[in-house]
Amino acid sequence: MTAGINRFRPLGILLAAALVLGAQLALPGSASAQRMTPPRQDDPVEMLARDVERARSIRQVKDLQYSLTHYAQFGLVDEIMTLFSETAVIEQVYENRTIRGPAAIRRYWTEKLGGQNGLGPQQLFHQMFMSPTVTLNYDGRGASGRWTELTMRGRWNGNNPSADWSGGMQVNDYVRENGVWKISRIRDYHQLEGSWYDGFFAAHPELPLVPYHFSPLQVGRPVPTEPGDVDRSLRGLTMEQIEAQIDAMNAEDEIRSLQNMYGYYVDQKMWDDVTDLFATDGAMEIAGVGIYVGSQSIRRGLERDGPLGLQRGQINDNIQLHTVVEVDPNGYEARVRGTQLGMLTPELGTAFWSVSTFVNRYVKGADGKWRIREMRIFPDVKADYYHGWHLSQVVDPVPTGRLAPDRASGPDQSPQVSAVMPAFLRNPVNGQGVGYPRGFSVVGDDRLVDAPAARAAPARAGTPAQRMAEARRKLNVAKAYDAIENLSGAFGDYLDDWLWDEFSAIMAEDGTRPQGSGFHVGRNNVYNAMTESHRAPPSATNPRDNVRPHKRIQPVIQVTPDGRRATLRTRLFLYFANDVRAGAFNGGMYPNETLVLEEGVWKYQVGGVIDQTYIGSTSYEDGWARRGLDLPPSPPRREMGRGNDEGEESRYFNSDISRPADIPWSLFSYRRGGNARFPDVKPMWFAYRNPISGRTPPYYCPDILTCFGP
Repeated sequence: MTAGINRFRPLGILLAAALVLGAQLALPGSASAQRMTPPRQDDPVEMLARDVERARSIRQVKDLQYSLTHYAQFGLVDEIMTLFSETAVIEQVYENRTIRGPAAIRRYWTEKLGGQNGLGPQQLFHQMFMSPTVTLNYDGRGASGRWTELTMRGRWNGNNPSADWSGGMQVNDYVRENGVWKISRIRDYHQLEGSWYDGFFAAHPELPLVPYHFSPLQVGRPVPTEPGDVDRSLRGLTMEQIEAQIDAMNAEDEIRSLQNMYGYYVDQKMWDDVTDLFATDGAMEIAGVGIYVGSQSIRRGLERDGPLGLQRGQINDNIQLHTVVEVDPNGYEARVRGTQLGMLTPELGTAFWSVSTFVNRYVKGADGKWRIREMRIFPDVKADYYHGWHLSQVVDPVPTGRLAPDRASGPDQSPQVSAVMPAFLRNPVNGQGVGYPRGFSVVGDDRLVDAPAARAAPARAGTPAQRMAEARRKLNVAKAYDAIENLSGAFGDYLDDWLWDEFSAIMAEDGTRPQGSGFHVGRNNVYNAMTESHRAPPSATNPRDNVRPHKRIQPVIQVTPDGRRATLRTRLFLYFANDVRAGAFNGGMYPNETLVLEEGVWKYQVGGVIDQTYIGSTSYEDGWARRGLDLPPSPPRREMGRGNDEGEESRYFNSDISRPADIPWSLFSYRRGGNARFPDVKPMWFAYRNPISGRTPPYYCPDILTCFGP
């Protein structure tokens, strides 16, 4: 262990250990404990079933949290309540308030969502949960997750329109009851709030450090490998059933990454690459606008948002969030549901927020690749940034001429203007369909095109030992996906909290991180570079009075077949708030990070290379579209925010450090053109070719440390 890693703070270690121990204590007499029995160590199928169930539990917990925000977006209080255990509590930590039991939790959500069951047109509740870090207890009976939360709320019906922001952190506990995961405790650390008029500010004069439920070792190995009990329901599973579960996990990961790739291609208006992701007989619906069927029509319909390629003064960010994947038992179809946040600038100086729900169908082709068969986008809100989502609603018109759709999709299909709700997937707790409130109807549950032809499942080849080895290999690939998403979340959180010991500990032995004049190689060098480049962190004499979350979202995770190496692409979603200046938004891209399995724990090999800082807000008032532009003032409103200084971090950050970089930036030619800032279009680097067509992107960089060298 290097010198840098030996510098852990004793108090921090004791706190982390206490949190982990507390999370791992089993609840005596609980329903989950009664259903668990010791596994038969001599039965490899049963041991595999236990390990698969543990791996599935991580993503079931994430789906549970995403289902919560899916239901809250449309005000489904009854469905929200199914996600909580009978003994659940919500702790509002900074306010020292505890909400305990089903009745109190129902009142909490009813009030939060406006006192009614079902949010229709002219209302917004968009609660974003970002950068999850989820770990399973050693015995598999409990889990904990850390999330960053940001919520947009609004109401524009009646005489008192309103719009506001809120956000913070949640550190939540989950419990397995009768084989099903539920939320048992929400610890809500409320950090920012404000109206649309003023912008968002820190909610308290001081914002103490939010405790961590994981250690650096846990974050890279969220699925425990220690011996433990097994749920009795797993004892009857056959090898074929277990293999199908593993295949479904691998499919979920491929589909999530494909959905996120779609978002990145749309960002850059790479319409040919977007079309490549669809099946040739696929379809795309924009609710209230129209339906496009077949590759040629889909390609044509994409140009509703302009011709191929992002132009100067344009931003077209379509952020993919809360993606839940439900793979059909047939193994070649899947349904996908999630939300999309749009930060849109179609021309210089204009800006729009948009919030939509996507309900998609995917199909697995004969070549083994998953493709989009149906994409259905249901707009909830589209509003002018400078007027607010409570005073401005933009309904996209039906295009005519060359861009006209093949079939109609009327306003009765759009939640933006009609009392309809996009179809939900099955409730993750009871496995049933969602109940819709009276007065609302469901859209998007039917098919746009015929179901694919039925096909027989391929025969499993190999001896029992070979099949077991192949199942273990595929399981390791699935486990890698969740470990890497965890690492990505922890990377940003440790960076935000100046935890350089922990930050260095998630780097590989030869881990590489850029800081200052270039790359620093090795954990100790990374530690020294980070501590030298940052001034005194928040402390008792220098209290934390702001939040600046570096949220790394929309991951594209590609794991090598042996489950030992991976690449990662994430979007940076960065915002700032203190109690003096209104917050503002910045955005960028970590286009190419690499990770490696080191002694059974996933670590960063190359991390933190951010090359596309292409959204930068100088103030809440100006937003991302009026940066440095001489434009007319925005419409009159109530007291405006007081602006956000780009140099806010200067009180903490040293721009120059004495330690020389191990790999200077001067060795890299890729930085030419890399300083382009909005309204110029910055080159967008990709570490992968199009996964369906193999199309090479204009700026292709499979290895950041070699592909742009001299």
